[in-house]
Amino acid sequence: MIKRILTYYAERLDEYLSRTRHRPEGLATVGMIGSTTEERPNKMVVALLNVERETSGGISAPIQRTGDGGYARMQPPLLLNLNIMLAAVFDERQYAESLSLLSDTMRFIQSVPKFMVDGADYTIEVVNISTQDMNNVWTLLGGQYYPSVVCKIRRLSIDGDSIAAGGRTADKPVIEM
Repeated sequence: MIKRILTYYAERLDEYLSRTRHRPEGLATVGMIGSTTEERPNKMVVALLNVERETSGGISAPIQRTGDGGYARMQPPLLLNLNIMLAAVFDERQYAESLSLLSDTMRFIQSVPKFMVDGADYTIEVVNISTQDMNNVWTLLGGQYYPSVVCKIRRLSIDGDSIAAGGRTADKPVIEM
């Protein structure tokens, strides 16, 4: 599911950038930032930084009623957020072009804050990161800095739909005197 979400978002971003910049070739892709290859793709690269659990929705009860009057013990869905980085990975000679592409990318993020993949709605928002945290991220990615923005994609839900236990409840209470 993570692959589908990131690929879909990169494809929509690519359509937007190709249309606004009047260039038919791909300008956005999903990939790793800071790979060891010396070749720069001269594109906006969408990369997963982190997956975190969403806790604001609370945790639902693991016991649910079934249609036949019974009950089923089910694990609640796992609600996740994806922290992603969109980095303009260009040769140093094209630094100004990378800044321009980053500006257009932020315009896209602002104008399309919601999107749908496989019938599920997702939102994307820019995340504030301190200079120290950004330095730590780029150090982990290999030390080469590219103009970038960090975003959070919300509302990923993973549900196994597996029943851990089940049973029936009494239809009428038995009272003895």
